[in-house]
Amino acid sequence: MADEKKPDAAAPAPKPPEGAKPPEASKPAEPPKAPAGPPPAGGPPKPPADPVIKLPKAPDGMMTLRVNGTDHFINPKKYKTLIGALHDLGYDVPHFCYHPGLEPDGNCRMCYVNTIDVMSGKPMLGLQLARQPFERYPKPTISCKEPLNPRGMVIETESAAVLEARKWVMEFLLINHPLDCPVCDKAGECMLQNNSYDHGKADSRFQEAKNEKPPKDLYNPDQQHGIKLWTDRCITCTRCVRFLDEVSGTSELYVMNRGDRSEICIAPGHPVDNELQGNIVDICPVGALIDKDLMYTYRAWYFQRTPTVCPGCSTGCNIEAHALKQYVRRLVPRENTDVNNYWMCDRGRHDFHYINADQRVMQGRIKDEAWPVVSACEEAGKRLAEAAKAGPMGVAALASAWLTIEEMHVLKTLFNETLKSNSIGLIAQADWKEASFPKFKIEADRNPNRAGGKLIFGADAEEKARQIVADAHAGKLKVLYIASSMPHFEPSAELLEAIAKVPTVIVQDLQRGTLSQKAGIVLPGSSFAEKDGVFVNAAGRMQVLRRAIDPLGQGNDDLAVLQRVAKGAGAPEAVSKLLSAREVFRRMAEKYPGLAGQTHLTLGKKGLAPAQPAPAAGE
Repeated sequence: MADEKKPDAAAPAPKPPEGAKPPEASKPAEPPKAPAGPPPAGGPPKPPADPVIKLPKAPDGMMTLRVNGTDHFINPKKYKTLIGALHDLGYDVPHFCYHPGLEPDGNCRMCYVNTIDVMSGKPMLGLQLARQPFERYPKPTISCKEPLNPRGMVIETESAAVLEARKWVMEFLLINHPLDCPVCDKAGECMLQNNSYDHGKADSRFQEAKNEKPPKDLYNPDQQHGIKLWTDRCITCTRCVRFLDEVSGTSELYVMNRGDRSEICIAPGHPVDNELQGNIVDICPVGALIDKDLMYTYRAWYFQRTPTVCPGCSTGCNIEAHALKQYVRRLVPRENTDVNNYWMCDRGRHDFHYINADQRVMQGRIKDEAWPVVSACEEAGKRLAEAAKAGPMGVAALASAWLTIEEMHVLKTLFNETLKSNSIGLIAQADWKEASFPKFKIEADRNPNRAGGKLIFGADAEEKARQIVADAHAGKLKVLYIASSMPHFEPSAELLEAIAKVPTVIVQDLQRGTLSQKAGIVLPGSSFAEKDGVFVNAAGRMQVLRRAIDPLGQGNDDLAVLQRVAKGAGAPEAVSKLLSAREVFRRMAEKYPGLAGQTHLTLGKKGLAPAQPAPAAGE
């Protein structure tokens, strides 16, 4: 207010009453004390407890995975779930529904492990929902659905609880499974047999009658290849359903009913009929899905299994050739995530019957007389040498895109160095229809080594072939050597007309046909299953073929035939000596920059991708 007096700042402080102690200037006044009572709710925060299990620090980008007391450093980004890491580390974690090429489903419950809590040092707990109030109990983890924790994990794969849980799962899966192993085609390679022996129980408590289900044909009667479903053997792992959903995208199969009545089924009028269908037979863990062409024909333990490469197209799918008594019985895919993942198409799977066909060329022939292979090869070499003396441009060769690069190299060396001719061209089978699926592609190029032919003969090798055909048609050639060994090659009318004008035609081929009928000298060729060597696929990846059976041409494969021809032509021992494909490739590595430092051994079972060019400056 206007008339209110303000205190005088210069007025002296009032004196304290007598007997009172003056305040100490150096000691600040104490804050008022809080009223007595209970402490605030929760109290002060407690410091975090130290973990019972201390894991070693992993390098940057890695994580620590302790399995059964052993520490491993792994890249968590490499694996979708825990089971893949455990398998790569060498731990035996059984499974049925899990497949590395499919999305995890977690329905078989066979891949149990214990996940240990690092804070308590005890197994992780799960809720017992069947009791009130809810109780917690140690619960094993299904490793196919468990993601990796980049902060580190502790896993037990062989604890007593895990082993007992696996036995319960096996007992459950075998409740309705028939005991028909002696007549089942899957015997010897059945995951149910193997896991029952390694992880199951010797007896069963099940006394009721089994739920028997009738078999089903998953194909139409007019289908060339088809699959039969033995429903009572099925454990409903859904691998086949997921493959047809995810990889082929055709979705012909589904699961009907529930519980032990569940079964794989197909809609009426919609059979399993796609070019990847054979893969569901491969991935079926039991004998439920069987290829009708192979039913009751073999026992798996008799097979000689050889890792090799499918020659069906330029993809070069990695496969295994299964042979029995010098006969190739079946082809199955081999895992290579850089080429074909885990799959192969049915075109390549069923295309091997020409190997033992009746029209195979087994021995040499000159005009209409049968000759031993060695003598016929030497005679062919002599004819080439005689014609080359009269003029090197009078001899030419056509090599197929089915030969290995070792065979191509021997042929090229024979013509370039011994016969002094550069007339070598590349011929190939005609393309077929390309087919694309969500997670697989069948290439249109029907030749396994077209890229290899251009590596050996040059990028213009096919143009050279057309020029050679033109020269033959013009009557400029005295001898034409055709190294084919293509099982489905159909020579053009132009080629047939041209070779009819060449005095001497030498054909090295797999089967008798229009080419061999017009040839003066016929030499036996060999299939992919009868030879070692290297194919280069469309992506430039070098992959090794392995011999699955002995060559049917009196023991001579394409490489041996070409070396014998070179000997008859007077080639030096470096070319004409019978060398293995491995030794020829080792010598080639000294001449071709792209092969420098490589051998069949360094290429391994999965091949080698082409070297990437060095980045330009500033990139």
